[in-house]
Amino acid sequence: MQAGYDYLLAPGRLKRGLSRYIGLALSLVGVLLLVGGGGYYLYATIARSQLDQMNVSLPSAVSVAPDPVPDKPSKVTDIPAPPEIVPPPGIPESAIAGQTVTHGESPLIDVWSDPLSYEPLDYRREVLLRGFTPIELGQAAPLGSLPAATRLILPEIGVDSSVTELAIRDLGDSRGYETPVNTVGHIPEVANPGEAGSSWFFAHLESPIVGEGSVFYNLTRIPDMLKNGQEVFVIAETGPRQYLYRITSTEVLQQDEMRLYNTGWASIHLVSCVPRLVYDYRLVVTGELVGVK
Repeated sequence: MQAGYDYLLAPGRLKRGLSRYIGLALSLVGVLLLVGGGGYYLYATIARSQLDQMNVSLPSAVSVAPDPVPDKPSKVTDIPAPPEIVPPPGIPESAIAGQTVTHGESPLIDVWSDPLSYEPLDYRREVLLRGFTPIELGQAAPLGSLPAATRLILPEIGVDSSVTELAIRDLGDSRGYETPVNTVGHIPEVANPGEAGSSWFFAHLESPIVGEGSVFYNLTRIPDMLKNGQEVFVIAETGPRQYLYRITSTEVLQQDEMRLYNTGWASIHLVSCVPRLVYDYRLVVTGELVGVK
């Protein structure tokens, strides 16, 4: 009789025990969320406080004035010739003839057309910067007269990416440009490389959730490079021609303050979201046209 009575009470005890465990689990989850949220808030605060260090400005070839287009463009300093390149040591024909490539050992097809892919960045930079003819800002082509960019190269930070024209998407109550996916995006309504206007290029610093690439992952290294006196160049390719830009400044803006503008002379602007894991500011890296090849 007593055993039957205990059996009738067992579900109630089990229910109370289960409720207790669920309550403890929810409390633990709540504590973890609070700790995680507090940690993220602290990280975001510290990261934002360090963004001012990315504001760097070097002397420009153009004097800044209310009207950004100078009456007489200044002469751009000649591009310094890279030091003499020492080619890699040659391989005897006998050694080459004795080599075999088996399944799984062949290099990626993507790099067959780019023999510099496996070279150190310094060597790659020296090769890429050779052959450019210095150009004055006043020699830039009129807006709308040159083809769009197809490739963007930043030798100092290892960026070599294709370029796509960003389309405008209808977002219902607003319109906006699409985001670049594993590539660099160019705003088609602005200047093309080599033209007398501002060319705007966008790419992700990183994209851990959406997975849209991290082409500009090393863009945040450029401010320190400029502070250390290192010259940083951008090569914008438009089919058979390449245009060389020298980076002159970096600036960080709050995302709501970000606006496209036209300097009035041949300039390039590279944009990505900062700081990492927060992404509510924009790093704008600006350069001026100095050469053509």
